Amino acid sequence: MSDRSWRRSPEAFAAGVEQALEWMVRYMGDAETRSVWAEREPGEIASKLPRVAPADPEPLEDVLRDVQQIIEPGLVRWDAPGWMAWFPSNAHPDSILGDLLASVTAQQGMLWTSSPACTELETRMLEWMRCAMGLPACFAEGGIGGGVIQDTASSAVLACLVAARDRVTDGAATRAGGDACGGLVAYASVEAHSSILKAVGICGIGRANLRLIPTDDVYRMDAAALAEAMRRDVAAGLRPCCCVATVGTTGCGAIDPVSEIAEVCRLHGVWLHVDAAWAGTAALSATHRDMVVAGAARADSWNFNPHKWMGAAFDCSCLWLADRRPLIDAMSIDPVYLRNSATEAGEVIDYRDWHVQLGRRFRAMKLWVLLRRTGVSALADMVGFHVSLAEIVERHVQQHDCLELAAPRSLALVCLRHVGGDAETQRVIDRVNSPGRFAATHCVLDDRLAMRVAIGAISTDQDDIEALCERL
Repeated sequence: MSDRSWRRSPEAFAAGVEQALEWMVRYMGDAETRSVWAEREPGEIASKLPRVAPADPEPLEDVLRDVQQIIEPGLVRWDAPGWMAWFPSNAHPDSILGDLLASVTAQQGMLWTSSPACTELETRMLEWMRCAMGLPACFAEGGIGGGVIQDTASSAVLACLVAARDRVTDGAATRAGGDACGGLVAYASVEAHSSILKAVGICGIGRANLRLIPTDDVYRMDAAALAEAMRRDVAAGLRPCCCVATVGTTGCGAIDPVSEIAEVCRLHGVWLHVDAAWAGTAALSATHRDMVVAGAARADSWNFNPHKWMGAAFDCSCLWLADRRPLIDAMSIDPVYLRNSATEAGEVIDYRDWHVQLGRRFRAMKLWVLLRRTGVSALADMVGFHVSLAEIVERHVQQHDCLELAAPRSLALVCLRHVGGDAETQRVIDRVNSPGRFAATHCVLDDRLAMRVAIGAISTDQDDIEALCERL
Protein backbone atom coordinates (compact mmCIF):
# COMPACT_ATOMS: atom_id res chain seq x y z
CA MET A 1 0.00 0.00 0.00
CA SER A 2 1.47 3.37 -1.02
CA ASP A 3 2.12 5.99 1.64
CA ARG A 4 1.13 8.67 -0.91
CA SER A 5 4.41 10.48 -0.37
CA TRP A 6 3.83 12.52 -3.52
CA ARG A 7 1.35 14.68 -1.67
CA ARG A 8 2.25 17.87 0.19
CA SER A 9 -0.01 19.44 2.79
CA PRO A 10 -0.51 23.23 2.78
CA GLU A 11 1.49 23.31 6.01
CA ALA A 12 4.39 21.45 4.40
CA PHE A 13 4.26 23.84 1.45
CA ALA A 14 4.41 26.83 3.78
CA ALA A 15 7.42 25.35 5.55
CA GLY A 16 9.14 24.81 2.20
CA VAL A 17 8.45 28.38 1.12
CA GLU A 18 9.92 29.64 4.38
CA GLN A 19 13.08 27.63 3.77
CA ALA A 20 13.39 28.81 0.17
CA LEU A 21 12.60 32.41 1.03
CA GLU A 22 15.98 32.98 2.64
CA TRP A 23 17.74 32.12 -0.61
CA MET A 24 15.27 34.17 -2.70
CA VAL A 25 15.70 37.31 -0.61
CA ARG A 26 19.47 36.99 -0.59
CA TYR A 27 19.55 36.39 -4.36
CA MET A 28 17.34 39.39 -5.10
CA GLY A 29 19.48 41.60 -2.91
CA ASP A 30 23.01 40.76 -4.02
CA ALA A 31 22.90 41.49 -7.76
CA GLU A 32 25.33 44.39 -7.34
CA THR A 33 28.02 42.11 -5.87
CA ARG A 34 27.88 39.39 -8.54
CA SER A 35 29.20 39.21 -12.08
CA VAL A 36 26.43 40.02 -14.54
CA TRP A 37 27.53 37.31 -16.96
CA ALA A 38 27.60 33.62 -16.02
CA GLU A 39 31.29 32.81 -16.31
CA ARG A 40 30.98 29.08 -16.97
CA GLU A 41 32.22 26.71 -19.66
CA PRO A 42 29.79 24.74 -21.87
CA GLY A 43 28.71 21.56 -20.09
CA GLU A 44 30.14 22.63 -16.73
CA ILE A 45 26.77 22.84 -14.99
CA ALA A 46 25.41 19.65 -16.54
CA SER A 47 28.52 17.76 -15.37
CA LYS A 48 27.48 18.42 -11.77
CA LEU A 49 23.95 17.07 -12.26
CA PRO A 50 23.09 13.35 -12.10
CA ARG A 51 22.01 11.75 -15.37
CA VAL A 52 18.96 10.11 -13.77
CA ALA A 53 16.33 11.43 -11.39
CA PRO A 54 16.30 10.27 -7.75
CA ALA A 55 13.95 7.42 -6.96
CA ASP A 56 13.40 8.57 -3.38
CA PRO A 57 12.66 12.05 -2.01
CA GLU A 58 15.54 14.28 -0.98
CA PRO A 59 15.54 16.93 1.77
CA LEU A 60 14.77 20.45 0.63
CA GLU A 61 18.00 21.55 2.31
CA ASP A 62 19.93 19.47 -0.23
CA VAL A 63 17.96 20.91 -3.12
CA LEU A 64 18.54 24.50 -1.96
CA ARG A 65 22.23 23.78 -1.42
CA ASP A 66 22.54 22.66 -5.05
CA VAL A 67 20.55 25.67 -6.22
CA GLN A 68 23.13 27.89 -4.56
CA GLN A 69 26.24 25.91 -5.50
CA ILE A 70 25.37 24.56 -8.99
CA ILE A 71 22.54 26.56 -10.51
CA GLU A 72 23.16 30.06 -9.19
CA PRO A 73 26.70 30.40 -10.64
CA GLY A 74 25.24 29.66 -14.08
CA LEU A 75 22.54 32.34 -13.90
CA VAL A 76 22.92 35.53 -15.92
CA ARG A 77 21.93 38.47 -13.72
CA TRP A 78 19.26 40.17 -15.80
CA ASP A 79 18.21 41.87 -12.55
CA ALA A 80 21.60 43.55 -11.99
CA PRO A 81 21.89 47.36 -12.06
CA GLY A 82 24.59 46.95 -14.71
CA TRP A 83 22.33 44.93 -17.01
CA MET A 84 22.14 46.90 -20.27
CA ALA A 85 22.27 44.05 -22.78
CA TRP A 86 19.57 43.16 -25.33
CA PHE A 87 16.51 44.60 -23.54
CA PRO A 88 15.36 44.56 -19.91
CA SER A 89 13.62 41.47 -18.58
CA ASN A 90 12.41 42.76 -15.26
CA ALA A 91 10.64 40.64 -12.67
CA HIS A 92 9.17 43.12 -10.22
CA PRO A 93 8.61 41.62 -6.74
CA ASP A 94 4.89 42.46 -6.97
CA SER A 95 4.67 40.55 -10.23
CA ILE A 96 6.56 37.60 -8.75
CA LEU A 97 4.01 37.53 -5.94
CA GLY A 98 1.21 37.47 -8.50
CA ASP A 99 2.91 34.62 -10.34
CA LEU A 100 3.12 32.65 -7.10
CA LEU A 101 -0.58 33.19 -6.42
CA ALA A 102 -1.40 32.07 -9.97
CA SER A 103 0.74 28.93 -9.59
CA VAL A 104 -1.01 27.99 -6.36
CA THR A 105 -4.41 28.15 -8.05
CA ALA A 106 -3.24 25.77 -10.83
CA GLN A 107 -5.69 27.22 -13.35
CA GLN A 108 -6.01 26.07 -16.94
CA GLY A 109 -7.48 28.99 -18.86
CA MET A 110 -8.17 27.48 -22.25
CA LEU A 111 -11.94 28.05 -21.96
CA TRP A 112 -14.13 30.36 -19.93
CA THR A 113 -15.67 27.21 -18.48
CA SER A 114 -12.28 25.84 -17.46
CA SER A 115 -11.60 29.01 -15.43
CA PRO A 116 -14.04 31.94 -15.46
CA ALA A 117 -11.75 34.01 -13.21
CA CYS A 118 -8.70 33.42 -15.41
CA THR A 119 -10.62 34.50 -18.51
CA GLU A 120 -12.45 37.53 -17.13
CA LEU A 121 -9.45 38.89 -15.21
CA GLU A 122 -7.40 38.67 -18.40
CA THR A 123 -10.01 40.55 -20.41
CA ARG A 124 -10.13 43.30 -17.80
CA MET A 125 -6.33 43.52 -17.47
CA LEU A 126 -6.04 44.11 -21.21
CA GLU A 127 -8.52 46.96 -20.81
CA TRP A 128 -6.60 48.36 -17.84
CA MET A 129 -3.42 48.31 -19.90
CA ARG A 130 -5.11 49.79 -22.97
CA CYS A 131 -6.40 52.74 -20.96
CA ALA A 132 -3.13 53.21 -19.07
CA MET A 133 -1.20 53.37 -22.35
CA GLY A 134 -3.65 55.53 -24.27
CA LEU A 135 -4.31 52.94 -26.96
CA PRO A 136 -7.33 53.65 -29.20
CA ALA A 137 -10.91 52.57 -28.55
CA CYS A 138 -10.85 50.13 -31.49
CA PHE A 139 -9.02 47.72 -29.16
CA ALA A 140 -11.44 48.18 -26.25
CA GLU A 141 -13.16 45.48 -24.25
CA GLY A 142 -16.73 45.00 -25.38
CA GLY A 143 -16.25 45.90 -29.05
CA ILE A 144 -15.45 43.75 -32.05
CA GLY A 145 -11.78 43.84 -31.10
CA GLY A 146 -10.19 43.18 -27.73
CA GLY A 147 -7.04 41.90 -26.14
CA VAL A 148 -5.32 38.68 -25.17
CA ILE A 149 -2.14 37.79 -23.29
CA GLN A 150 0.30 35.79 -25.39
CA ASP A 151 3.54 34.29 -24.07
CA THR A 152 5.87 36.41 -26.23
CA ALA A 153 5.79 38.89 -29.11
CA SER A 154 7.05 36.05 -31.33
CA SER A 155 3.82 34.13 -30.73
CA ALA A 156 1.78 37.30 -31.22
CA VAL A 157 3.23 37.98 -34.66
CA LEU A 158 2.72 34.35 -35.67
CA ALA A 159 -0.93 34.47 -34.60
CA CYS A 160 -1.52 37.68 -36.53
CA LEU A 161 0.22 36.36 -39.64
CA VAL A 162 -2.09 33.33 -39.56
CA ALA A 163 -5.12 35.62 -39.22
CA ALA A 164 -3.86 37.86 -42.04
CA ARG A 165 -3.15 34.85 -44.24
CA ASP A 166 -6.68 33.53 -43.79
CA ARG A 167 -8.25 36.94 -44.33
CA VAL A 168 -6.59 37.17 -47.73
CA THR A 169 -7.42 33.57 -48.69
CA ASP A 170 -10.91 33.64 -47.16
CA GLY A 171 -9.94 30.80 -44.85
CA ALA A 172 -8.70 28.49 -47.60
CA ALA A 173 -5.18 28.40 -46.15
CA THR A 174 -6.47 26.90 -42.90
CA ARG A 175 -9.00 24.57 -44.53
CA ALA A 176 -6.83 23.21 -47.34
CA GLY A 177 -3.29 24.58 -46.94
CA GLY A 178 -0.86 23.89 -49.74
CA ASP A 179 -1.56 25.99 -52.82
CA ALA A 180 -3.84 28.34 -50.89
CA CYS A 181 -0.71 30.02 -49.50
CA GLY A 182 0.85 30.37 -52.93
CA GLY A 183 1.68 33.92 -53.89
CA LEU A 184 1.21 35.44 -50.45
CA VAL A 185 3.76 38.08 -49.49
CA ALA A 186 4.61 39.71 -46.13
CA TYR A 187 6.62 42.84 -45.38
CA ALA A 188 8.84 44.19 -42.61
CA SER A 189 11.84 46.49 -42.42
CA VAL A 190 15.42 45.27 -42.59
CA GLU A 191 15.66 46.26 -38.89
CA ALA A 192 12.60 44.21 -37.83
CA HIS A 193 12.84 41.34 -35.37
CA SER A 194 13.95 37.91 -36.56
CA SER A 195 10.75 36.33 -35.17
CA ILE A 196 8.93 37.62 -38.26
CA LEU A 197 11.14 35.56 -40.56
CA LYS A 198 10.49 32.50 -38.39
CA ALA A 199 6.73 33.15 -38.34
CA VAL A 200 6.31 33.46 -42.11
CA GLY A 201 8.04 30.11 -42.47
CA ILE A 202 5.81 28.44 -39.89
CA CYS A 203 2.50 29.80 -41.21
CA GLY A 204 3.16 28.72 -44.79
CA ILE A 205 3.81 32.09 -46.43
CA GLY A 206 7.46 31.11 -46.71
CA ARG A 207 10.65 32.90 -45.77
CA ALA A 208 11.41 33.69 -49.40
CA ASN A 209 8.18 35.69 -49.51
CA LEU A 210 9.12 38.10 -46.73
CA ARG A 211 10.12 41.42 -48.25
CA LEU A 212 12.64 43.26 -46.11
CA ILE A 213 12.04 46.94 -46.79
CA PRO A 214 14.95 49.40 -46.62
CA THR A 215 15.03 52.12 -43.99
CA ASP A 216 15.66 55.85 -43.96
CA ASP A 217 18.70 57.58 -42.47
CA VAL A 218 17.45 56.96 -38.90
CA TYR A 219 16.63 53.27 -39.53
CA ARG A 220 12.83 53.61 -39.84
CA MET A 221 10.97 51.67 -42.50
CA ASP A 222 10.79 53.69 -45.73
CA ALA A 223 7.04 53.93 -46.48
CA ALA A 224 7.68 54.91 -50.10
CA ALA A 225 9.87 51.83 -50.59
CA LEU A 226 7.12 49.71 -49.00
CA ALA A 227 4.55 51.13 -51.42
CA GLU A 228 6.81 50.38 -54.38
CA ALA A 229 7.43 46.81 -53.15
CA MET A 230 3.68 46.18 -52.88
CA ARG A 231 3.05 47.65 -56.34
CA ARG A 232 5.67 45.35 -57.85
CA ASP A 233 4.24 42.30 -56.12
CA VAL A 234 0.68 43.06 -57.22
CA ALA A 235 1.87 43.62 -60.79
CA ALA A 236 3.58 40.22 -60.63
CA GLY A 237 0.32 38.55 -59.62
CA LEU A 238 1.28 38.11 -55.96
CA ARG A 239 -0.96 38.85 -52.97
CA PRO A 240 0.30 41.23 -50.27
CA CYS A 241 -0.88 39.75 -47.00
CA CYS A 242 0.64 41.33 -43.89
CA CYS A 243 3.03 44.09 -42.93
CA VAL A 244 4.81 44.34 -39.57
CA ALA A 245 5.75 47.83 -38.40
CA THR A 246 8.16 48.08 -35.49
CA VAL A 247 7.95 50.58 -32.65
CA GLY A 248 11.41 50.24 -31.13
CA THR A 249 13.60 47.99 -33.27
CA THR A 250 15.94 45.57 -31.52
CA GLY A 251 19.07 47.09 -32.97
CA CYS A 252 18.70 50.80 -32.26
CA GLY A 253 15.11 51.33 -31.11
CA ALA A 254 13.94 52.96 -34.36
CA ILE A 255 10.23 53.74 -34.52
CA ASP A 256 8.65 53.08 -37.91
CA PRO A 257 6.21 55.70 -39.29
CA VAL A 258 3.10 53.68 -38.51
CA SER A 259 0.58 56.17 -39.94
CA GLU A 260 2.37 56.32 -43.30
CA ILE A 261 2.73 52.54 -43.39
CA ALA A 262 -0.96 52.16 -42.54
CA GLU A 263 -1.92 54.27 -45.57
CA VAL A 264 0.11 52.00 -47.85
CA CYS A 265 -1.45 48.90 -46.29
CA ARG A 266 -4.96 50.31 -46.65
CA LEU A 267 -4.52 50.73 -50.41
CA HIS A 268 -3.82 47.01 -50.80
CA GLY A 269 -6.02 45.57 -48.03
CA VAL A 270 -2.95 44.42 -46.09
CA TRP A 271 -3.07 43.49 -42.40
CA LEU A 272 -0.92 45.89 -40.35
CA HIS A 273 0.62 44.46 -37.20
CA VAL A 274 2.59 46.76 -34.87
CA ASP A 275 5.38 45.17 -32.84
CA ALA A 276 6.15 47.44 -29.86
CA ALA A 277 7.60 44.65 -27.74
CA TRP A 278 10.14 46.81 -25.88
CA ALA A 279 9.09 50.40 -26.47
CA GLY A 280 5.40 49.85 -25.71
CA THR A 281 6.03 50.28 -21.98
CA ALA A 282 6.98 53.92 -22.63
CA ALA A 283 3.33 54.65 -23.48
CA LEU A 284 2.63 54.51 -19.73
CA SER A 285 4.36 57.89 -19.58
CA ALA A 286 2.37 60.84 -20.95
CA THR A 287 5.69 62.39 -22.03
CA HIS A 288 6.48 59.58 -24.46
CA ARG A 289 3.01 58.21 -25.25
CA ASP A 290 2.28 60.01 -28.53
CA MET A 291 5.53 58.81 -30.07
CA VAL A 292 4.82 55.18 -29.14
CA VAL A 293 1.10 54.87 -30.00
CA ALA A 294 1.07 57.10 -33.10
CA GLY A 295 -0.93 55.41 -35.84
CA ALA A 296 -2.20 52.63 -33.59
CA ALA A 297 -5.82 53.43 -34.47
CA ARG A 298 -5.07 52.40 -38.06
CA ALA A 299 -3.47 49.05 -37.16
CA ASP A 300 -5.18 45.67 -37.24
CA SER A 301 -3.13 44.47 -34.27
CA TRP A 302 -0.76 45.99 -31.72
CA ASN A 303 1.53 44.16 -29.31
CA PHE A 304 3.97 44.86 -26.47
CA ASN A 305 5.75 42.85 -23.76
CA PRO A 306 5.12 43.82 -20.13
CA HIS A 307 7.79 41.24 -19.31
CA LYS A 308 10.48 43.49 -20.70
CA TRP A 309 10.72 47.02 -19.38
CA MET A 310 7.47 47.14 -17.38
CA GLY A 311 8.37 44.47 -14.84
CA ALA A 312 5.84 41.68 -15.32
CA ALA A 313 7.73 38.44 -14.74
CA PHE A 314 8.40 36.48 -17.93
CA ASP A 315 6.32 35.50 -19.83
CA CYS A 316 3.62 38.09 -20.56
CA SER A 317 2.88 39.71 -23.94
CA CYS A 318 -0.22 41.88 -24.54
CA LEU A 319 -1.83 41.72 -27.98
CA TRP A 320 -4.80 43.82 -29.08
CA LEU A 321 -6.88 43.38 -32.22
CA ALA A 322 -9.16 45.89 -33.90
CA ASP A 323 -11.31 42.97 -35.10
CA ARG A 324 -10.83 39.63 -33.35
CA ARG A 325 -12.95 37.63 -35.78
CA PRO A 326 -10.26 36.80 -38.39
CA LEU A 327 -7.99 35.49 -35.65
CA ILE A 328 -10.72 33.39 -34.04
CA ASP A 329 -11.86 32.05 -37.41
CA ALA A 330 -8.30 30.95 -38.21
CA MET A 331 -7.55 29.45 -34.78
CA SER A 332 -10.91 28.06 -33.68
CA ILE A 333 -11.29 24.38 -32.92
CA ASP A 334 -14.35 22.49 -31.73
CA PRO A 335 -13.57 18.98 -30.47
CA VAL A 336 -16.44 17.35 -28.64
CA TYR A 337 -14.59 17.21 -25.33
CA LEU A 338 -14.37 21.03 -25.18
CA ARG A 339 -18.00 21.77 -26.02
CA ASN A 340 -20.06 23.50 -23.34
CA SER A 341 -23.21 25.57 -23.04
CA ALA A 342 -21.46 28.91 -22.32
CA THR A 343 -19.38 28.67 -25.47
CA GLU A 344 -22.27 27.51 -27.63
CA ALA A 345 -24.43 30.39 -26.38
CA GLY A 346 -21.76 32.86 -27.51
CA GLU A 347 -21.74 34.50 -24.09
CA VAL A 348 -18.05 34.15 -23.25
CA ILE A 349 -14.50 34.48 -24.54
CA ASP A 350 -12.54 31.28 -25.03
CA TYR A 351 -8.93 32.41 -25.32
CA ARG A 352 -7.82 29.05 -26.70
CA ASP A 353 -9.04 30.47 -30.05
CA TRP A 354 -6.77 33.53 -29.87
CA HIS A 355 -3.40 31.81 -30.32
CA VAL A 356 -1.62 28.61 -31.32
CA GLN A 357 -1.58 26.72 -28.03
CA LEU A 358 -4.61 25.24 -26.29
CA GLY A 359 -3.39 25.34 -22.69
CA ARG A 360 -2.93 28.73 -21.05
CA ARG A 361 -1.22 30.01 -17.90
CA PHE A 362 -2.95 32.42 -15.53
CA ARG A 363 -0.76 35.33 -16.65
CA ALA A 364 -3.31 38.02 -15.85
CA MET A 365 -2.75 37.54 -12.12
CA LYS A 366 0.80 38.92 -12.26
CA LEU A 367 -0.43 42.01 -14.12
CA TRP A 368 -3.27 42.52 -11.64
CA VAL A 369 -1.01 42.35 -8.60
CA LEU A 370 1.70 44.49 -10.23
CA LEU A 371 -0.72 47.22 -11.28
CA ARG A 372 -2.51 47.27 -7.94
CA ARG A 373 0.57 47.11 -5.73
CA THR A 374 2.91 49.34 -7.76
CA GLY A 375 0.48 51.54 -9.66
CA VAL A 376 0.56 53.03 -13.14
CA SER A 377 2.01 56.35 -11.95
CA ALA A 378 5.06 54.69 -10.41
CA LEU A 379 5.66 52.64 -13.55
CA ALA A 380 5.42 55.81 -15.65
CA ASP A 381 7.95 57.46 -13.33
CA MET A 382 10.26 54.49 -13.85
CA VAL A 383 10.11 55.03 -17.62
CA GLY A 384 10.97 58.69 -17.24
CA PHE A 385 13.84 57.93 -14.88
CA HIS A 386 15.39 55.37 -17.22
CA VAL A 387 15.10 57.76 -20.18
CA SER A 388 16.89 60.42 -18.12
CA LEU A 389 19.71 57.94 -17.43
CA ALA A 390 20.04 57.24 -21.15
CA GLU A 391 20.31 60.98 -21.74
CA ILE A 392 23.37 61.02 -19.44
CA VAL A 393 25.04 58.34 -21.59
CA GLU A 394 24.04 60.20 -24.76
CA ARG A 395 25.67 63.44 -23.52
CA HIS A 396 28.79 61.58 -22.48
CA VAL A 397 29.18 60.05 -25.94
CA GLN A 398 28.57 63.39 -27.65
CA GLN A 399 31.32 64.99 -25.56
CA HIS A 400 33.83 62.16 -26.03
CA ASP A 401 36.64 62.58 -28.55
CA CYS A 402 36.72 58.93 -29.65
CA LEU A 403 33.06 57.91 -29.40
CA GLU A 404 30.03 58.81 -31.48
CA LEU A 405 26.33 57.96 -31.59
CA ALA A 406 25.62 55.22 -34.11
CA ALA A 407 21.92 56.17 -34.20
CA PRO A 408 19.71 58.72 -32.47
CA ARG A 409 18.95 57.80 -28.86
CA SER A 410 15.60 56.01 -28.64
CA LEU A 411 13.96 56.35 -25.22
CA ALA A 412 16.33 54.45 -22.89
CA LEU A 413 18.46 52.85 -25.63
CA VAL A 414 21.76 54.37 -26.76
CA CYS A 415 23.85 52.98 -29.61
CA LEU A 416 27.45 54.11 -29.86
CA ARG A 417 30.68 53.23 -31.61
CA HIS A 418 34.36 54.12 -31.66
CA VAL A 419 35.38 56.50 -34.42
CA GLY A 420 38.34 54.23 -35.14
CA GLY A 421 36.20 51.48 -36.67
CA ASP A 422 34.79 48.06 -35.83
CA ALA A 423 37.89 46.64 -34.16
CA GLU A 424 38.03 49.55 -31.74
CA THR A 425 34.28 49.36 -31.13
CA GLN A 426 34.60 45.66 -30.27
CA ARG A 427 37.42 46.55 -27.90
CA VAL A 428 35.11 49.04 -26.15
CA ILE A 429 32.38 46.40 -25.82
CA ASP A 430 34.84 43.83 -24.44
CA ARG A 431 36.33 46.30 -21.96
CA VAL A 432 32.90 47.38 -20.70
CA ASN A 433 31.80 43.77 -20.23
CA SER A 434 35.03 42.28 -18.91
CA PRO A 435 34.96 43.26 -15.21
CA GLY A 436 31.50 41.70 -14.84
CA ARG A 437 29.71 44.77 -13.50
CA PHE A 438 28.12 45.71 -16.84
CA ALA A 439 26.48 43.79 -19.66
CA ALA A 440 26.19 45.42 -23.09
CA THR A 441 25.52 43.84 -26.47
CA HIS A 442 26.02 44.86 -30.09
CA CYS A 443 24.23 45.43 -33.35
CA VAL A 444 25.21 46.31 -36.92
CA LEU A 445 23.99 49.56 -38.46
CA ASP A 446 24.98 50.51 -42.02
CA ASP A 447 27.38 47.55 -42.02
CA ARG A 448 29.24 49.00 -39.02
CA LEU A 449 29.44 47.53 -35.53
CA ALA A 450 27.75 49.43 -32.71
CA MET A 451 27.49 48.91 -28.96
CA ARG A 452 24.00 48.91 -27.47
CA VAL A 453 23.32 50.33 -24.00
CA ALA A 454 19.73 49.34 -23.15
CA ILE A 455 18.87 50.88 -19.78
CA GLY A 456 15.81 49.54 -18.00
CA ALA A 457 16.69 47.22 -15.13
CA ILE A 458 14.61 48.18 -12.11
CA SER A 459 17.72 48.34 -9.91
CA THR A 460 19.77 50.65 -12.18
CA ASP A 461 20.54 54.03 -10.59
CA GLN A 462 22.41 57.16 -11.57
CA ASP A 463 25.64 56.08 -9.90
CA ASP A 464 25.62 52.96 -12.09
CA ILE A 465 25.34 55.11 -15.20
CA GLU A 466 28.11 57.41 -14.04
CA ALA A 467 30.30 54.35 -13.45
CA LEU A 468 29.47 53.12 -16.96
CA CYS A 469 30.45 56.48 -18.45
CA GLU A 470 33.69 56.40 -16.48
CA ARG A 471 34.35 52.93 -17.83
CA LEU A 472 33.73 54.13 -21.37
